[in-house]
Amino acid sequence: MLQTETPSATAEKLAEHADKVATNVESVTTAATQSTVETVKQSIDMIQQLQQKGINLLLDYGPKIIVAILLLWLGFKLTNFLCKRIKKIMVKREVDSSLVPFIIQVISIVLKILIILSVISVIGIPMTSFIALLGAMGLAIGMAFSGTLSNIAGGVVLLVLRPFKSGDYISAQGTEGTVKSVQIFTTVLITPDNKTISIPNGPLSSGTITNYSLLETRRLDINIKLAHGVNASLIANDILNIINQDQRVLREPEPVVLTQITESSLTLSSRVWVKTENYWDLHTILSKNIYQYLFDNKIDVPIVKM
Repeated sequence: MLQTETPSATAEKLAEHADKVATNVESVTTAATQSTVETVKQSIDMIQQLQQKGINLLLDYGPKIIVAILLLWLGFKLTNFLCKRIKKIMVKREVDSSLVPFIIQVISIVLKILIILSVISVIGIPMTSFIALLGAMGLAIGMAFSGTLSNIAGGVVLLVLRPFKSGDYISAQGTEGTVKSVQIFTTVLITPDNKTISIPNGPLSSGTITNYSLLETRRLDINIKLAHGVNASLIANDILNIINQDQRVLREPEPVVLTQITESSLTLSSRVWVKTENYWDLHTILSKNIYQYLFDNKIDVPIVKM
């Protein structure tokens, strides 16, 4: 016959099992608590170490950084002061105004680079490694900004060869105007209608430049196209008299009026030498006077060309 356990025996087994479970839970809880405590201690120790390192770095480099910032600020202030003084001296000595902005910008950049290098040495960064890093960065920047560097080189070429100066009227890169200044990257022109145009120095130095102000004299051409059947010799002689009435017209070389005959028309070409500064005024006045003469004498209305 099977033996059945009494209720008291079953209760004892359940109590034993509960004790084992409680013991296991207590051991797991104790292990987890110990692990958490150790982790917290390690974290606190790490934070304290970082704080100590931060304090040490601050104590070691803090004064140097403050001194470096002061030197940087004073250096830039001194650079700006020196550049202003140099500019005043150049203006006082009547240095070409197109040279002044370029020279001042170059001096400012060079001095600021030297100041930055000096400040870096004050902080304590090894210059050898920094120069190597600077060289690598310079190579990368040079490849990325090759066009900008060519503009700087173009500015140097323009200042050395001097194809124009400030105040000259030039034509280049599809535009024309009066030169205001040659800067480190661009040349600034002022157009006759008072627009400001900046032309990159690179293309400008390698392209064609027409300088209308370089020489003291300039030839003024006025071409008049007339219909066949007019007295070309008489008209040419009258136009020559109109030209000679203006005292600003140079007598040497002597003004001439040339005749060119084609199948469709007759062209009278007036060639007059004038001072460069009087070119546009005379062009306007002579063209107007010649046109008025032709109109008063009822000659076929011409087309006046420059």
